[in-house]
Amino acid sequence: MPKPPFLLFFSVVAACASASTALAQADGLEVRTAVLYHDVNHPGADAVESGADIELQVLGPRMDALGMLGRPRPYVSAALNTAGDTSFAAVGVVWRRDWTPRWSGEIQFGYAIHDGEIDSTDPVIAASRLQLGSRDLFRTALGVDYRLSPDWSVGLQWTHLSHGEILGDGRNQGIDAAGIRVARRFGR
Repeated sequence: MPKPPFLLFFSVVAACASASTALAQADGLEVRTAVLYHDVNHPGADAVESGADIELQVLGPRMDALGMLGRPRPYVSAALNTAGDTSFAAVGVVWRRDWTPRWSGEIQFGYAIHDGEIDSTDPVIAASRLQLGSRDLFRTALGVDYRLSPDWSVGLQWTHLSHGEILGDGRNQGIDAAGIRVARRFGR
């Protein structure tokens, strides 16, 4: 029987797919697909997990109700690891700043759940899987995008999942992933 996070993960993927189809003409909707190198090494550290993350993300229109916070956009996201290592689903907000008519940058912040290891005492598992300390993690991401047309853009993305030793028992290896993404905007 799959772990409960798998059920939520596949539910989020289905919700993303449904949203991109059903709301394709919605004003302000953006659908992204990213391919990210999983468990990017920190300086002086060896990678523990492997593979690539295939991430699907749907962004909604700017939230006028959060004007005092810069009108961020909500997102729902799911990433599947191709090597069977840690996958996750997340929700959060995105702040984007246009630098020029073609270049923009953004910061994302949200909440994620994952299907990876929390704190295994098995030395084989501990050596081959990141020990994340909590099923709940914070998700932060940075991105730089180049607009190819009014509807399409390509970009670079770095994502970090961690609980910052706020949640769980203090174990906090975290996950970093970096790679490329393609986005399609719908409406204006």
